[in-house]
Amino acid sequence: MFLKKPEVFHGNHKKAPFFEGWYHKMSLKNGKSIVLIPGMFRSSEVNNETAFLMIYNGISNEFKYLKIPIDNFKYKKNTYQLEIENNYFSLDRLKLNIANKDIKIYGEIFCSELKPWPNNLIEPGCMGWYAYLPTMECFHGILSMDHKLKGSLFINGSEIDFDNGRGYIEKDWGRNFPKNWFWTQANNFKDTNLSLSASLATIPWRSRQFTGFIIALNTKDELYRFAPYRNSKIVSVNYSDNKFTLTVKRKNLTLKIDSVKGRKYSTLYAPDKRDMIPKVNEYLDSNVSIQLNEGENILLKDECSNAALEMVGDMEVLVKDI
Repeated sequence: MFLKKPEVFHGNHKKAPFFEGWYHKMSLKNGKSIVLIPGMFRSSEVNNETAFLMIYNGISNEFKYLKIPIDNFKYKKNTYQLEIENNYFSLDRLKLNIANKDIKIYGEIFCSELKPWPNNLIEPGCMGWYAYLPTMECFHGILSMDHKLKGSLFINGSEIDFDNGRGYIEKDWGRNFPKNWFWTQANNFKDTNLSLSASLATIPWRSRQFTGFIIALNTKDELYRFAPYRNSKIVSVNYSDNKFTLTVKRKNLTLKIDSVKGRKYSTLYAPDKRDMIPKVNEYLDSNVSIQLNEGENILLKDECSNAALEMVGDMEVLVKDI
């Protein structure tokens, strides 16, 4: 058994089907965000292996999916350093240089003071011991709950300044996305030390399925982690077409999350049998409020109006299988 490194590329010797993508969310001082998702896809049904880059501009609500020849996908073996054509991605730096008929974007952004989910032999990232199970359909990694940004991007001639902005990085890899999931991420609370990542997903397991969850709240002094392998339990869930509320407990800690969809979304691409297809409606202007209790004592209470949010698939099944 070896220590997993969630940030590195895992697909070198993986048979098809396989996908891998790194999610970089970068927020300006005003809370508006740009999302960059570099990655690759390998089909098992047709001869299709491709690299890609998704660009989601939450300021203009524009989205671009760039399909790129797999020969232009270059990576380092033991660290996250990725090159796709003239673009570079890592944990501490991103550099873009794209010019085609649909979009022109160039610039460089530096990331500092990253706050990753702790990674050790017992808990190799946010999946815990589940990360050691090769039969999992989809693996998840939280590479930085929150970090500082410096630099700028020029998109179609307009400069976007990320100095004193906030960043978040996660990734997914495996055979396919879950059938159903809820996910939200926020790091533009009134308390600038707070950041939240919360996901529930349908996990196929042998001939059955269950709902797994990974929830983290990062504060100035502590990372509060809630997951099944940490003896946490979701005690209540309520949802509608545009709202999702959950309460999770671990020992004497209780975290309540109220999330409401924003007004605008773009449809991101996700792996399918033959190719990446438009599937995931993601909002970057959602409202999220949180309250963390220790027993009856309220440790913190806050809200964010520029959160990322996804509700994909059948929420009834997702909640029923908790």
